Amino acid sequence: MITNNITNAQLSGIERNAPQLGPQNVETYLATIEKAQKDLEKIDPSIASVDEQSADSEVLAMVAAHQKQVVQSMVGSNPEDTIALKLASGIEACSARLEAIQQQAMGLGVFVDSMEAMWEDISKTSPLTGYALEDAFQLVLMDVLIHIDDYNLTADEKDALQRFMECGGSGMHGSHENYDQNEFVADLPGLFNKIHDHAPKDSFAYTITDSMKNNSGCPGALVTQFQDNWGTASEWYSNWTNGIGDVSPIMRMALLSSVLTDSSVEISSDEYNMFLTGSLSDIDTFMNEKYGKNTIEYINEDLAMWNYYFDPSENPVTGFGMNFHSSSGMQVDYFTALSENLPSRPLTDEELKEVNRIGDQVRMLQETLKYWLQICRDELVAIARNI
Repeated sequence: MITNNITNAQLSGIERNAPQLGPQNVETYLATIEKAQKDLEKIDPSIASVDEQSADSEVLAMVAAHQKQVVQSMVGSNPEDTIALKLASGIEACSARLEAIQQQAMGLGVFVDSMEAMWEDISKTSPLTGYALEDAFQLVLMDVLIHIDDYNLTADEKDALQRFMECGGSGMHGSHENYDQNEFVADLPGLFNKIHDHAPKDSFAYTITDSMKNNSGCPGALVTQFQDNWGTASEWYSNWTNGIGDVSPIMRMALLSSVLTDSSVEISSDEYNMFLTGSLSDIDTFMNEKYGKNTIEYINEDLAMWNYYFDPSENPVTGFGMNFHSSSGMQVDYFTALSENLPSRPLTDEELKEVNRIGDQVRMLQETLKYWLQICRDELVAIARNI
């Protein structure tokens, strides 16, 4: 009775003309209605699953798409019936909002949001010191890669950028193809100043480089960090295996993307945020719980395009430390694919509330569609009897 009251209220304001149909048209239209009713019943299990748990945006989007197909089939059969168009409008609004929520929870937009969250966490301390300097600059380079056409980098500058993405930042130090701390020391001042001077004033890269320059004495402080705190391969390996220190921004995003892609693992909103700002020890705890291995083992065995070399002799020819599967640093194409194809993150509390509200609307539309189709069928049966 409650459902009928709701659907009556929804349908009562719509002017509707009884269909003027001949015998053959009645039979055809009746068959269309019966098919639409069966099609609608097919999504009842999905509606029921939404009733039993918090609404799922993907399930709701599927349901709305199915509802839309049902309504479109009716519009094609009875162009005079404006109710179909009204219902289609309601379904379209639900579909559009669900699509917007899904889009804002994945891809480049979320990747950029994650970068901003990492910078917000890093910049809580001022001036920046130690590995925080490297992590901040890596965020700068990530923004440069997203807007690479703004900077007109030379081939040497691109090479230095790719090398830093591979072996700069927390936990990333290493040497490959004879490129090590000495090359970083030589290349960083010019690269830093080039980016600061060419970055659009409203860009993420400019915000960070300007802060690093004015508050932390960069690029000089960044150069000193590489000169004095490069560490040894043995120290690097010990830190990773014992969960000491932090994780660089690019590695956080690579790990996060890999975990989000794994359909066997569920990740909460808190765990998602932990990947962005938590310590290596925090990420180790997650990895051990989900995969039975620590983070460096996961990187070496499961993370696409990454592994590590441990060479206590620090042979610069064979290489040591974190390693990207390329002879010239972390490739731009890899970063582009990583940033633009980031899988969906967990929805925020506000997004979940909105999805649940849309879920209520979708359920109401389902009942309205059923009620409307039954009215249409009853009318046609009555017409058929009088022909």
